[in-house]
Amino acid sequence: MNPPVDLDHCATEPIHIPGAVQPHGCLIAFDPATLRISNLSANCAEFLPLAGAGALGRTVHDCVPAAVGQWLGDALPLPAAEREAFRWRGDGRNLVAVLHVTDGLGLLEVEPDAEDDSPAIARAVERGLRRLAGSESLGPLVAETVRLVRELTAFDRVMVYRFDADGHGSVIAEAKADELEPYLGLHYPESDIPRQARELYLRQWFRAIPDARYTPVPLVPPLRADTGRPIDLTDCSLRSVSPVHLEYMANMGVQASMSVSLIVDGRLWGLVNAIHRTPLGLTPRLRQACESVGRLVSLQLAALEAIEMQRAEAGHAGTMNRLVAAMRKTDADVFGGLLAEPDALLDVMHAEGAAVVVDREVRGCGMVPADAEVRRLAEWAASQATDGVFRSHEVPGGGDGYPSGLLVIALPTPDLRCAMWFRPEVVQTVSWGGDPTKIVEAASPDGVPRLHPRRSFALWQQTLRGHALRWSAAEMRAAADLRRSAIEIDLAAKFRREQEAVRVRDELVAVVSHDLRTPLSVVTMQSFLIQRLLDEDGTERSKRMRASSDVIQRAADRMSKLLVDLLDLAKIEAGRYQVTPTRQPVTTMLEDVCSLLQPVAGVRQIALVSALLPEVEVMADPERMFQVLSNLVGNAIKFSPDGGQVTIGATARPGDCEIWVEDQGPGIDPEQLPHLFDRYWQAPGNGGSRGFGLGLYISRGIVVAHGGQIRVESTPGKGSRFLFTLPYA
Repeated sequence: MNPPVDLDHCATEPIHIPGAVQPHGCLIAFDPATLRISNLSANCAEFLPLAGAGALGRTVHDCVPAAVGQWLGDALPLPAAEREAFRWRGDGRNLVAVLHVTDGLGLLEVEPDAEDDSPAIARAVERGLRRLAGSESLGPLVAETVRLVRELTAFDRVMVYRFDADGHGSVIAEAKADELEPYLGLHYPESDIPRQARELYLRQWFRAIPDARYTPVPLVPPLRADTGRPIDLTDCSLRSVSPVHLEYMANMGVQASMSVSLIVDGRLWGLVNAIHRTPLGLTPRLRQACESVGRLVSLQLAALEAIEMQRAEAGHAGTMNRLVAAMRKTDADVFGGLLAEPDALLDVMHAEGAAVVVDREVRGCGMVPADAEVRRLAEWAASQATDGVFRSHEVPGGGDGYPSGLLVIALPTPDLRCAMWFRPEVVQTVSWGGDPTKIVEAASPDGVPRLHPRRSFALWQQTLRGHALRWSAAEMRAAADLRRSAIEIDLAAKFRREQEAVRVRDELVAVVSHDLRTPLSVVTMQSFLIQRLLDEDGTERSKRMRASSDVIQRAADRMSKLLVDLLDLAKIEAGRYQVTPTRQPVTTMLEDVCSLLQPVAGVRQIALVSALLPEVEVMADPERMFQVLSNLVGNAIKFSPDGGQVTIGATARPGDCEIWVEDQGPGIDPEQLPHLFDRYWQAPGNGGSRGFGLGLYISRGIVVAHGGQIRVESTPGKGSRFLFTLPYA
């Protein structure tokens, strides 16, 4: 049994590095810096007598006429688009040279040139261009294109071949000899012009094969000396052709061909393709004229597409405005507003059904599958989407009442939020130029499977099921515009909700601060009076009541601190936190904190130590900086073991002063470090000594308001060091 045939061969064949050229010209490869020849085609001496096999290692100047060498030196520094061909007469015939620089290698192509045929070509092109300029729609434009190119070239058949989104193509215009069977309307599979060939057509506008029965002329040596790789001949018109393509031409019964790219907005729209039953070569000027026609037609195609897009957008502008207005009316569910305009929602995409999916909830209008299927399709489409938009005209399993066309736009949110449109199956009959299922045929006379192009191009009709009408470019543009509007509306609504939340929070904090401070002051004052009375009484019962009064006093103090923290929190988050920095000696600032907190540390025999402090002044708000330092030192005391030590110090650095507080506590888990300065974060395992998780958050806000930064260094089991910076005075 023969080994299996690799059907991917056509799509992966490296057609840009054939290692050979067509024989109607020659090629010299050289180093652009030194002009030394590294490779040349074996037929160079036929065109350049001095460029025989002994030319390797010599400079290009040694092998070409002086005028050619001068032109080459002038052309090398120029951009590719500015290099012009050079013509001269040598050894009794006209020659033309073209220069490329590809992958760091200079490539000089030389071939025979005809007598100056420019006037005749110019007259023919001028007549044709006038006809092309009068084309106001696609049909007349492509019809005039094939007519003009056939007049210029005399090929038996000239066609305009248009690619679809899948790489398949069809003949949409044709000019031919009367005795030939028409190809107009026939479709051809993607494999006839595989992906890598289409990529080359984007690089090289014109391609010709004067005689498909030629014998390739090899490059000598076959590989580059500097890289050991084949030479990239992508830009060379003499590049040898894939043997599979030559066999394809033979199976079609043609011996010469020509292709001109039609490129619109950077994509390969199609080709002007010409074929001839006998060998037929075009003069270099005629090839250039055909390329110019292709470039002009490409511009006209782009203009027609732009006009068509503008008409489509103008036609559904009112519908789009209604849909956008409907989305604006819904604050929480932007896509849900679309369903308030069901007719507009379906009309804008020419769909039979539409649905909105928000997380797991499905709502729809028109012909829509079951909710479970809609969710499944939404999840599948969202995973395939590019820039939040997905389309398909052949949904897997489509047909028999199930949608075959699907268009989806999704919002960039963690939860699934999308709008979907559905189209039904449209059974189509497609006429192919040969059986598209027989893309290649395998033959193995020597036991080694090889691929060969199909031999039959007879009309072959196929009934396509499970396909919907394709989504047009205008519909895709409308979908993208709707998505963009939805994102803008959703962000605006989210911003309004956040603004409202901030307003409500600020009002709440203000009310709480004002309304609680007064009763809290009363509680504090009454608690103090009760304590005095109980102290004066001195009975055992009074002593027990004094303990309860102390609890009340501590709770009131704690509540008072919380109110202050909440006010600071609101100001920081609203960007309204202000400080009034003045010149402050670092030594005085830190020693004051140590003096005030020494009694707190002494209760647990914790030593509060000031390190050697630099004699520098910083810009700091003394009240706010005391708030930061007391928080950091208080935390250090809280987490240090009895009998431990807390050290406070400062380091003078270039540009700022760094103040630090170091403890001998248990340290902080590395996983907790990123959250340390988060709002409401609290150290785990702190037992009963828990705060509200605002101290470090507010401390950071105060430091940042001073123009500084705060950070922490911690080693589990060894303690932590908190550091922050202040600018010098």
